[in-house]
Amino acid sequence: MSEMLLQTAVVVMIATGLGFIRTQRKQYFAGVAGATIVALLLKPVFYPLACVIAGLGMWLASRGRRLDFVFIGLIPLVVVVLYMGWNKERTGYFHFSSIAEINLLHYNAAGVVRQAEGPAAEEKWVASVLQEANKQPDFATRQHVIRTRAGAALWAHPAVYARQHLQGMAALFLDPGRFDITQFLRLEPSNGSGLLAQAQTGGLLQALCHMPSAMLSLLGWVLLANVVRLVLAARGFLRLKHSEPGLRYGRWIALGLLLYVALLTGPLGAARFLVPVWPLLLGLALMGLQKGAGLDESGADEATPVSEDQRQS
Repeated sequence: MSEMLLQTAVVVMIATGLGFIRTQRKQYFAGVAGATIVALLLKPVFYPLACVIAGLGMWLASRGRRLDFVFIGLIPLVVVVLYMGWNKERTGYFHFSSIAEINLLHYNAAGVVRQAEGPAAEEKWVASVLQEANKQPDFATRQHVIRTRAGAALWAHPAVYARQHLQGMAALFLDPGRFDITQFLRLEPSNGSGLLAQAQTGGLLQALCHMPSAMLSLLGWVLLANVVRLVLAARGFLRLKHSEPGLRYGRWIALGLLLYVALLTGPLGAARFLVPVWPLLLGLALMGLQKGAGLDESGADEATPVSEDQRQS
């Protein structure tokens, strides 16, 4: 349910962003800021976006000498700081969400140890980190231990982690969703870890050989559809270069949000994490299907200019 609410917030963010590009009205920028606040309160992965909105507000103010953009852009960042302060009051640790340390330990760092030294070493390493962390006198020190140990593991194998991160980013867009299909159809779960985890350890082919032919066929078709969708989205992005200003610049917002989610999701990348930004990918893919109506250079050149009075309203 939260994924659908987040998807709605992202769509509102894009819609108001396009409105702002076309009109330069501060009400639309306020809509972007409001949608960002809703998104970051629903999913912590969006809270760094508050810094982007703050920077954008300052940049807009420097161009138009309008301080109201600064104040609007700072609102999401103020919400983040207040929320982190509230967490500090409750836990003694100034942070936005403890999910960051959980993912850092159990997915980012553990995945690196698994690829570098094997599953047995991974299990032993995670247990040792948790044992050390749980001995600490308070929550803040516990989280610091996890961050330090996990960070050391990543720095010890930078190439392994870079490959793992890129695999996760690609999986976000291409994963056929075996886990999701299994859950939706209420099928018996397979033994062992998921396909993505086995792919990272080189056991993908063996896992596919033990998969029922019907499921394998279904996943193959879904994977093919995902590849086609990604190609169409890339084509749509390129073709919007010759569109009217709203879509021409709006495509960068869509691409930015897609890459933002992919980058911050990293090794966790899977089909279900694409849900919040899926409409953006679909929109670009649909643009890639079009024959060219309304996407010519003249359409961009004939965009209606915005008066100074409209910008101030």
